Amino acid sequence: MKRPCISNFKHQIFRSTAMQLAKEFLGDDPGALAEKGIDVERIRYEPITREALDQCYLWGPEAQLYPWEDIPGWKIRDGKAFDLSLWYDEELCGLCFATPKSSTLSIKVVLLEGKPDANHPLKGEVAGLVLIAISRYARMLKLHEIEIFEPDPGAVPWYLYLGFDFDDQRRLVIAVNQA
Repeated sequence: MKRPCISNFKHQIFRSTAMQLAKEFLGDDPGALAEKGIDVERIRYEPITREALDQCYLWGPEAQLYPWEDIPGWKIRDGKAFDLSLWYDEELCGLCFATPKSSTLSIKVVLLEGKPDANHPLKGEVAGLVLIAISRYARMLKLHEIEIFEPDPGAVPWYLYLGFDFDDQRRLVIAVNQA
């Protein structure tokens, strides 16, 4: 049996730590989300698991239905990839897959989707909450920016609202320390 690579183990620790740090960050200022009726203690950051995949298939036809089922294979081939499921209690509210691939500059958000139900508890907050964890992970990898890879045109105004901007190469980016 092949032993896991030390580098993959290191990145697994980075991923877990990034999610923990994101949760701690939310706990440092619970009032910001409490004003919107969100209890930060009920938010969970986890990797994308079979349970998350099963839940996202229940989102219905309004969901983009990105190839979330491919994520386990992508993670095997890309040891630095970052996958995240965002939960509020037992309700899956968002999924994300990001990777630096071979970049020493940026981590690319390849897939990001929030539950299409207009009444889910983290509606309007999924991208911002996910970016907290991605920025923590990017810092551990000593990356400088987060890039939205091939953003959906309808989502661009939302990313601009979150602080992203187009660079000289027309990439939608934000500095890691601003996310």
